[in-house]
Amino acid sequence: MPLPHPCALVAALLLLCAVPLHAQHDDRIWGSVLTRDGEVHEGFIHLVGWPAAASWADVLAVRKEIPEEHYQDWLDATRGGEPYARVLELKGHRVSWEEKHPTFVGASRAGVRFGHLAELIFEEEGLWWATFRARRATGSGPGDRATRRSRGDVQLATTWVDGPDVRVDTGDRYVEVKGRDIRLIEFGSVPAERVPTSLRLYGTVEDRTGRSFTGFVTWDRRQVFESHVLGGYWEDVPELANFWESDDYERSFRFSQIRSLERTPCFARVTLKSDSAIELCSEPFDDPRPVRISDPALGLVAVEWDAVRILRFEPSPDLPGYDHFDGGRPLHGTVVTREGEEITGRIRWDADKEWSWELLQGSSDKVVFSIEFGNVAHIAREESEGARVMLRDGRSFHLTDGNDVDRDNRGIFIFSTAAEEAATRAVADPAEGAAVGEPVPEWRYVAWKDFREVRFHAAKAREPGS
Repeated sequence: MPLPHPCALVAALLLLCAVPLHAQHDDRIWGSVLTRDGEVHEGFIHLVGWPAAASWADVLAVRKEIPEEHYQDWLDATRGGEPYARVLELKGHRVSWEEKHPTFVGASRAGVRFGHLAELIFEEEGLWWATFRARRATGSGPGDRATRRSRGDVQLATTWVDGPDVRVDTGDRYVEVKGRDIRLIEFGSVPAERVPTSLRLYGTVEDRTGRSFTGFVTWDRRQVFESHVLGGYWEDVPELANFWESDDYERSFRFSQIRSLERTPCFARVTLKSDSAIELCSEPFDDPRPVRISDPALGLVAVEWDAVRILRFEPSPDLPGYDHFDGGRPLHGTVVTREGEEITGRIRWDADKEWSWELLQGSSDKVVFSIEFGNVAHIAREESEGARVMLRDGRSFHLTDGNDVDRDNRGIFIFSTAAEEAATRAVADPAEGAAVGEPVPEWRYVAWKDFREVRFHAAKAREPGS
């Protein structure tokens, strides 16, 4: 056989070199973990918490306190600024005291995708300070509480008292760091030459209504890598009444071996990449937790197992890395009332969400959606219940339940474009602010019952280095 022409070999080598071999790993979380003892561990980061996370598109589930000024705006709009008073009648005596309105008791369920974070700073039992990428330039490192607030950090409460445990893949070993020992996690882009030890699970889940969702897969809230293991039991063990009580009937497979999981009454039909299929059962009343899909163009969906038809595992494509995320921008758009009035400006949704990194939450047919506001193009209230949410990629979903898309919504605030421009002028040059005696434009408030639709404006492209 004749040898290929040297030019052909050079062309082939150039073609190979043109393909970024590390691109398929850009989606993975990379950073440095600083411990309270002063140790620094750099590498691919895997949060071993509940739920686990390993990719920039994964969501850090948190609780967020509504700022006092947001609560006061809501009181001004709905109660004339009067505080909420609790009244108790006891043996002919009337006792009253002021407290927060029941609508605002406790922290709101929230979340943020890891790609928007520059730093996570552990403060105390369950409390973390998050520095977002767009604001890291104003300061770095833990600092004190006043410094964090001044540079725009956000305080978040996690479900872990001691914070999430972290596993760092440094390249030559794994380092386990307990959450209580972490002082700071600083995030950054994956270096070009670095390759993770384990590959992230990726695939498509199809539910019983025919909808499909594609992205990074988290199984049972803990398993996120192809090296992780799926466990179950032989389906048919006639001589053993309670097969799950015997280790002899356990079966397990690495996810790297599995092509698909199809839901069955007993648990799942497992089709391996070798084309063999095995029927597995789970213990009674121990179905897996929802299948979670981190979709970069949506956010996060959690599909209840009894709503799943099939889950297919696929190779991960070259997806955007850390530089795809911008750290969030203020929400802007046009709100239309039921009377047809259009109000354009900066938006605060449900009285507390005003950044593109925040999540709009709702559910539909046993699928729970956490949609990043930056991916939302349009929301229209349905007359019956819920709302129709359209994404920027054209997908749309009718969602119900929760404050964001149903009658429990606490209302929409719009800081008009004129008001925002006046505030900007006043900050830049007080002399250019509102004239003496001239009313300063304020937030407009639209109650959910008076709301028809909103069209969100796409964020402008971020300038390099901004």
